[in-house]
Amino acid sequence: MTHAAEQFPFLNGIEVHEFLYQKDDVVTPHSSLWGDFNFSLNGTLEFDIEGKYYLSPPSYGLWLPPRTEHQSLPVEHEIHYICIRLHPRLGAYLGEQCRCFSIEPFFRALVLKILDQQKQATAPEYLEHLLQVLYDQLKQAPAYSHYLPQSSHPVLSLILQQLADPDQFDQSLQQILQRFAVSERHLLRLSQQELQLSLSEWRNRAKIIYAINQIRQGMTIKQLAFNLGYHHSSSFIEFFKRYTGQTPVQLKNATP
Repeated sequence: MTHAAEQFPFLNGIEVHEFLYQKDDVVTPHSSLWGDFNFSLNGTLEFDIEGKYYLSPPSYGLWLPPRTEHQSLPVEHEIHYICIRLHPRLGAYLGEQCRCFSIEPFFRALVLKILDQQKQATAPEYLEHLLQVLYDQLKQAPAYSHYLPQSSHPVLSLILQQLADPDQFDQSLQQILQRFAVSERHLLRLSQQELQLSLSEWRNRAKIIYAINQIRQGMTIKQLAFNLGYHHSSSFIEFFKRYTGQTPVQLKNATP
């Protein structure tokens, strides 16, 4: 049996829009009757969503359910971002809470293809097919409560502070954890309960956020790789591309 949502006309249930944030632009608090999936093509989006801070670097988008009040925070440079609006019947599959979704390179390419086809006023049947593929990609994308979740746990919060400290990025995860009298098994259980992420993955995301900001400020790739504890720039470039879908140079070139 075909589910009712799959019979919904995608051409009337999904809208794909592109916008450019200029330096220091701010969008005032607002909400929509439809759900919004926002992601950036070339920088980090920062949002205040119902009083909570959310971060969306490249390759991670934010799902905002219908009637979710939100606003963007000022940006330091021009950001090209995408807003995918979903009719409530389709958005129900993405959940009733704000979440962060991982975006694959194919998804980004598909969005750009749809934008191009919309400008060319292509055949409705082909565009609807592309929109259905886009929706299928969204439904199966890995989802998280937050890109870099935090914890109020007295021990874990102290550990996270040190893991996110740029001055300690050149030290291994094990070197930092050795300072705390907590067993590895307990930390594993604690991080999954509080963060839904391993501490290794959490720290990698903290490094990515730091790296994106430093690239935007003009730091060289070689110096950045050294600051993050990499002996070779190539290893850092591979790490960066795995998380963002682009190389540091590509991000640097996209930054005015």
